[in-house]
Amino acid sequence: MGVHDNQPLAFVDADGQAKGFLIDILEYIGAKEGWRLDYIPGSLTECLERLRRGEIDLAVGIEYSRERNEVYDFTYEDIFSDWGVVYTQEDSDINQIVNLDNKKIAVVHGDIHYHNLRNLAERLKLKCRFVEAYEYDAVLELIALKKVDAGVVNRLHGLAFETNYSISRSPIIFSHTEVYFAVPKKQHRKLIRAIDKHLAPLKSDKSSVYHQALDKWTPTNVKWQLPKWFVGILAAAGVLLLLFLVTGLILRAQVKAKTSELSFINQELLTEIAERKRVEDVLRLTQFSVDNTGDAAFWMGPDAKFIYVNDTACYSLGYAREELLSMTVHDIDPEFPATAWPEHWQEVRRRGSFIVESQHRTREGRAFPVEITVNYLEFEGQEYNCAFARDITERKEAEKEKERMQVQLRQAQKMEAVGTLAGGIAHDFNNLLQAVQGYAQLLLLRKDGDDDGQRELQQIVRAATRGAELTQQLLTFSRKIESELQPIDFNREVENVRLLLERTIPKMIEVEFRLAEDLKMVNADPGQIEQILMNLAVNAKDAMPDGGKLIVETANVILDQDYCKIHLVANPGSYVQLTVTDTGHGIDKMTIEHIFEPFYTTKETGKGTGLGLATVYGIVKSHNGHIVCYSEPDEGTTFKIYLPTIDSTQEARKAEEHLTAPEGGSETILLVDDEEPIRGLGTQILEEFGYTVLTAADGESALQLYSKKQKKIDLVILDLIMPGMGGKLCLLELLKINLEAKVAIASGYSPDGPTREILKNGAKGFISKPYDLRQMLKVIREVLDQN
Repeated sequence: MGVHDNQPLAFVDADGQAKGFLIDILEYIGAKEGWRLDYIPGSLTECLERLRRGEIDLAVGIEYSRERNEVYDFTYEDIFSDWGVVYTQEDSDINQIVNLDNKKIAVVHGDIHYHNLRNLAERLKLKCRFVEAYEYDAVLELIALKKVDAGVVNRLHGLAFETNYSISRSPIIFSHTEVYFAVPKKQHRKLIRAIDKHLAPLKSDKSSVYHQALDKWTPTNVKWQLPKWFVGILAAAGVLLLLFLVTGLILRAQVKAKTSELSFINQELLTEIAERKRVEDVLRLTQFSVDNTGDAAFWMGPDAKFIYVNDTACYSLGYAREELLSMTVHDIDPEFPATAWPEHWQEVRRRGSFIVESQHRTREGRAFPVEITVNYLEFEGQEYNCAFARDITERKEAEKEKERMQVQLRQAQKMEAVGTLAGGIAHDFNNLLQAVQGYAQLLLLRKDGDDDGQRELQQIVRAATRGAELTQQLLTFSRKIESELQPIDFNREVENVRLLLERTIPKMIEVEFRLAEDLKMVNADPGQIEQILMNLAVNAKDAMPDGGKLIVETANVILDQDYCKIHLVANPGSYVQLTVTDTGHGIDKMTIEHIFEPFYTTKETGKGTGLGLATVYGIVKSHNGHIVCYSEPDEGTTFKIYLPTIDSTQEARKAEEHLTAPEGGSETILLVDDEEPIRGLGTQILEEFGYTVLTAADGESALQLYSKKQKKIDLVILDLIMPGMGGKLCLLELLKINLEAKVAIASGYSPDGPTREILKNGAKGFISKPYDLRQMLKVIREVLDQN
């Protein structure tokens, strides 16, 4: 609690104890609320500065002003009403405000009465010379020592201590103010509400601690000194009274009537004052409500310049109120050019009130979506637009997430429909081929080796056989052929294919196998697993006509709820992951959407049936598995296949152990990814485990953010493929800024594929995409714990 010397309202005595009218009230409320109160003494200026910086929680006895309301929050209930009083040297002729012209006046630095007197003097064009002190007692002492002509203190302090000095109280009273408790802006609102809760009942109860403290600390015997000019008037009035005594007796009745009239007028004035006080309270409540509403409020005129903005507008955009009041709509709305304003204002006039969506841009240049409620108003012949802007970032992100899920659902439904159609066609087509093949074979049986037409019949049989093979692939895609599932050692099946691949794949393509030693068992058809590997390997070979590298990996993984929220067709659980990566020409996003469809191919006519990946898709689905493809043009391709492990008591126990919460931390991580859903998921995962997360949508903004906050950033998670600069170049620039920077690369490629080079260039770790929560947190912890 900040306390400045403002006796008898609040002060700290010689023993360091806080005392005064306001202290008694605060101690009472603190006891009721269970607070421990520590008092920090200082001058008014020091107290206000500490409050602004948040070094103290509450300041005691602060007069309200609109300027201070920009920086602090005040209790709704005022505690005390006061005025500024001018004191002068004894026998001074200063008895009205204009007498202060060319006078030296002592004031308290930062005092509200000083502020108001200075404004009043400027309006009246008085040339006052102000001498600043830091306490009211110092002001009174300067007057008594005749170092100044006059001084300003608050009424209560003057009444309490004026008899201690050789000074006179002038009849000049001005600057009505109300005293409150104050807290830093938008902080400690609970303190404000708690004080207001107690203060109103205390003021209304005449026997409460409020009135007891008021009687205890406010002066009761005050020496009222009449100015000389008033003594002269009284003397003249006495002479006149003697001269007109008889006239006075005659006019007594008229005086009595006039007194009654004045009493009535005085009562009306009291009523008017009470009504003005009520209106002021309502206006303050309205101002408080508008300033603290959750939506940003902007008032503007026909010229698009801001007339008023509330606290939320300043906070959301990062500007001070004075800065915003010198700006226009076009300065904060990147989608609203100045040339469009005249047409917009006509629409505002015509429609009166409506809702639009746009964007606002912060001081740092970050744009965020807003929903703006426009309201056209006319007041005293002037036109205004009162607009309320609501940040709808979360709503937009939810809509994007919903659309992404709907796209996945439509894709799954499309593949299901295509499978049903393909299965039906294949079944009928297979029957036709059987007839063609059967009759051709019968004719061959009746032919001798040299008969005419035998070669042609053999070609018909071969074509029918090839057609039958294609129909079998279609049936596999549509899952019309039952898989012969059995428990298998997946690594053994991969090893069985190794020799075949080494004979099939050209020597200019390096083939590498990285198989997990403790791979779990799966329930699968060995022949179909071999078909998956061969189809993917053949596709990889065709993508690397000039050579390259093919990597086959196996691993145990757990797909958790977060992964399955992004991949709707996957189910949580324990899986064996088969990863096939090539360094070929890659696939664009448009093509990826169709690669699993039957008969879809990008190869030249005669070089592919378009059923290879469709068959792989069908086999994976028939095994209750999941397949994803990650690729970019000229960056290679990675297929990841997930097959569920065999469910046994031992396997379930291992999975349960794996699902235990991994280790988190408290460091700050910069997450760089151009996909908003990926940034959102990564932020949610990392914050859930205690990390502080900063995000950037591209390499350029990541470098700017790292340059400003590199001392706070402990780790950078950097997406490899991004528009613009890209992950590889961004890593090199980060290491130029800080050679010791800890950077982990995030990619859907294998760490032994296209990412190997960037890992050699200074990255400290590799995080697989899509994010596997445990693998991600394990790598983060390992990189952060490196010396």
